[in-house]
Amino acid sequence: MSLKRISVVSAILLVALGCQALSPVGPDAFAKGKKAKAAKKEIPMPPEFYEAVKLAVNEKKYKDALDIFDRLDRNGYCRDKTHYYMALCFHNMNQTQVAAQHYQVVYNYSKDAQLKYLAAVGYNQVAKYAANRTYAGQGNIFARLSTGGSNAAGPWSGGCSTGGGGGGGGG
Repeated sequence: MSLKRISVVSAILLVALGCQALSPVGPDAFAKGKKAKAAKKEIPMPPEFYEAVKLAVNEKKYKDALDIFDRLDRNGYCRDKTHYYMALCFHNMNQTQVAAQHYQVVYNYSKDAQLKYLAAVGYNQVAKYAANRTYAGQGNIFARLSTGGSNAAGPWSGGCSTGGGGGGGGG
């Protein structure tokens, strides 16, 4: 009986020692875990981010806020909140395509459920607006009319439509 007990205990010790050999235990394991957690920690947003949020949300100065968000995005603060507020600024400036792109970035890459929801709501609003607006963006209709030599009889050319000589006097 004691021989069976010794063999069971030795088997348990072998398994325990084998597991320790495969995974680090002790101060090294603790230090590695701490480094991994430290690497995942984000750098806090600078104060100008919060100033830009105030500009966009409270003061409705979307262009000024967008300039700050764009600068932050280019300087290493490319995060879901930055893109959400950029989308909000573009949305309120009626730049629907760019706003939709930023809303999609937030929805696809954010881990914050509330921010994903807000991005989905914003995207749906932009999509609904874009589908129902009366001006579909055909461009300036005056740009299609030529003022050059090919349309000499055009309304702004100053020429005569019959191609006759000059000035309309009798004679």
